[in-house]
Amino acid sequence: MSSVIDEPTHDDRPRHRHGLPPIGLWWPMLERPLQSEVLENLHAPLRTSVVRRIFDLCELDDAAIPRSGVRLGANERAYIAGWMHAVDWD
Repeated sequence: MSSVIDEPTHDDRPRHRHGLPPIGLWWPMLERPLQSEVLENLHAPLRTSVVRRIFDLCELDDAAIPRSGVRLGANERAYIAGWMHAVDWD
């Protein structure tokens, strides 16, 4: 007799190197005031409350939220530049 052991459950969402989920998931859903705050300085560290909201939007409630020093990477800044070009941002 043999038995099959279930594979451990895992999250299919992509892993993030620097603390944030992929920007394509959360940027379109991020509230406009928070988008404006991020756009004020794309190189500045994000406030903890903004990072918490990003994790909420991506339903990463069980993930550890980085406390400080989370910044957008070059790819995120490029995504936002393309988004600003494509969207009527007033």
